[in-house]
Amino acid sequence: MALDRCVAMPADAFRADVYGVRHLHTPAGDLPAGFADLLTSQSLDELFTGGALRTTSVRLVRDGREVPTRGVVEPGDVPAEPSFVDADHLRRALAAGNTLILRSLHRYHPPVRRLAHQLAGELGCAVRVNAFVTPPRSTGVDLHYDVQDVFVLQIAGSKLWRLGTPPLPAPLPSQAWFDLPAARREQLRAASEPLGSVLLRAGDTLYLPRGTMHAPRTDDELSIHLTIAVSRLTGHDLLRRLVDAAADDAALRAGVDLAELEADPDTARTTLTWIARRLAATADEVDVAGLLWSARREAFRDLPAEPAPVLPAPVDAPAYRLRPGAQYAATPDGDTLRLRVPGKQATLPVTTAPVFDALRRHGHLDPRELTATFGDDDASRLITLLVDLDLVAPVVGARAERSATA
Repeated sequence: MALDRCVAMPADAFRADVYGVRHLHTPAGDLPAGFADLLTSQSLDELFTGGALRTTSVRLVRDGREVPTRGVVEPGDVPAEPSFVDADHLRRALAAGNTLILRSLHRYHPPVRRLAHQLAGELGCAVRVNAFVTPPRSTGVDLHYDVQDVFVLQIAGSKLWRLGTPPLPAPLPSQAWFDLPAARREQLRAASEPLGSVLLRAGDTLYLPRGTMHAPRTDDELSIHLTIAVSRLTGHDLLRRLVDAAADDAALRAGVDLAELEADPDTARTTLTWIARRLAATADEVDVAGLLWSARREAFRDLPAEPAPVLPAPVDAPAYRLRPGAQYAATPDGDTLRLRVPGKQATLPVTTAPVFDALRRHGHLDPRELTATFGDDDASRLITLLVDLDLVAPVVGARAERSATA
């Protein structure tokens, strides 16, 4: 369980009492293990010096201001973006007091990607992971809030977090802190009440609901931590999808006279009320399954599934597993089942619906059970389809035996 690595309490209790409600500091001694399997100073340095890191994956910040990240271009080459990171430049920037941010670590660092997929499955929403390296006696960003819930995993060193109450409960991405005017940010800072400070040491974790004000600072040692940003689906997200669906309403596509509405506030309000009613009518008629699938695809676009195998899959594998991070929707429609995966869809008999329910609950398929239910030929065709759709992958060896008997 990935959540067990972040908090020392049952998942149900976390959801009921903490998630989206209050911050939570968990000392390393209350957690089952450290984070050496995810990231270490050495593995992080290997990423920086390996020569394959793009400048788009790295940011440098100091006191709330971004510093350019320089790439390297071979003599005679035409400069192109994104270029590769200059490790010497990063070393000098860190020595000068800049915080180094490694972005979207879940996309190219397999141990972190596995954690991201596991946590996304447990929380039901997408996550993104960045690494922060802050030199001694430095502040990367002053007091601010994030528009995602955040888990902080302290990898090395220590960091002091000054916290404050959310001045804007549950802010949306359109209300991101650094997109607001300076005057508005000052108003929000003034509206936040202090929540004290939390010192994170290596192995500790910190959970912050979105909107929680925070300002981390190092003391006399370099700090490395992972930030896991949890992007929760909101009613506003579904409303945007409903508005998109309302594009099929010809009456809503008709033009309006802006000058007329500006001249008569009563007419303007009546028009807005009429639009809201048309939108409510759309909600009564919309393809709910299609709307939810569209919302799921958008929500998980920054957390791609585990890459599908490039080489041909083994024939007649003893077990198959759901690819970590794979997204799908299986919707009954009369005698058929519509199966959606990103970029593809298929129609199956509705009798296969329990297969997809079990796949979501347990994450694996046992060909023997499918054969007992559907017969050899239909079971084989179903497995082939799911492999071709990149939804499942074969499991071999000891893992297959465990999956088949789970």
